[in-house]
Amino acid sequence: MSSAFVREGGGETPRVWPTRQAAEESLATWRTIDGRHYDYEIRARPHGGFMIARLSKSGGFDSWVSQ
Repeated sequence: MSSAFVREGGGETPRVWPTRQAAEESLATWRTIDGRHYDYEIRARPHGGFMIARLSKSGGFDSWVSQ
């Protein structure tokens, strides 16, 4: 994965979860915290692991969940 893709949307390194289940459990928390303002999508990394993309309500990429 290119660093431009990983750092898209603010330059922070995205958090990577080892399994989809772990990402889904964390995503439930993020939806509770700021789900009114964003939508989310779990994306698989080509070399393993999963990241959570924060999307604007219009569907465009906003940033990666990094914490």
